[in-house]
Amino acid sequence: MKVGAPRTWQFPPGFVFFELVALMNWSRLAACVWLLTLGVAPLQAEDHATQILLATVKLQHSASAGTGFLIIPKTGVDRAQGECLLVTAAHVFDPSPDDAITVALRVPQTDGTYQRRDQSIPIRKDKKPLWIRHPQQDVAVLKIALPNGVEATPLPIDVLAEGPELRQRRVRIGARLMAFGYPARVEANPAGFPLARHASLATYPVVPPTAFPIIMIDMSAHGGDSGGPVMLETIDSRNEDAGLPVIMAMVIGKVQQDEKVVGLYEERLVHHPLDLSIAVQSQFLRETISLWEQSVAKAERR
Repeated sequence: MKVGAPRTWQFPPGFVFFELVALMNWSRLAACVWLLTLGVAPLQAEDHATQILLATVKLQHSASAGTGFLIIPKTGVDRAQGECLLVTAAHVFDPSPDDAITVALRVPQTDGTYQRRDQSIPIRKDKKPLWIRHPQQDVAVLKIALPNGVEATPLPIDVLAEGPELRQRRVRIGARLMAFGYPARVEANPAGFPLARHASLATYPVVPPTAFPIIMIDMSAHGGDSGGPVMLETIDSRNEDAGLPVIMAMVIGKVQQDEKVVGLYEERLVHHPLDLSIAVQSQFLRETISLWEQSVAKAERR
């Protein structure tokens, strides 16, 4: 038996495939382990986790699924028309053979329940991508328009933490985090809400983000998690009047141990998850949004 060194895994197209037996009235959920989503209402007084949950959505196309969340940039969108930016991992869009993705939106009902509403969103036009990708990191943003009636609360860009804020907050190893997403495509309920999981910061240092763009968090990632926001928990996170939450990073992959098993009649590779997720720091989400704003300004000058 030969055991390889641990390595990072960013859910490349078509590799490992597994099935998950889900319990909540769903039978079998097929999930590709190579990536990892949506829902308009004004920002209300909610605790930090609820604010991010209401901005997080599920993304699906014919090849896979992922997570995304909604951000309001400084310029370039018409809020009266429900426009905002969908932020996700670039590999959620990149391997898709389709010209559109399906976004799972949620419509509130008068009895307090929610009705799921799947919305098709174009991601390509004339075979050209409509999204903007970061030149180095696995980050993409796409302008979308949310239909009337859905409960989705895009967050202002100020929730995306940069180096100075992380330094001011004295973010340390073991800091409490909360990640939002759809692991193995699993949803919290038929309405399509995401799952929230506690985690902790597993790597040091984290500032400046330009030197340490990638961090690891103490949480197992699965196909469907990519593109999910990672919130920094603060002393005020559970208060409804705590102001804006802090999104520190976005999940883009996982770490696993590869074990090569050699027998008399067979040879196989076994993947052992190490319960560590890879995340890109929010500064690079801001940079990608800035690139999108520049592209909009350039198009307007033509």
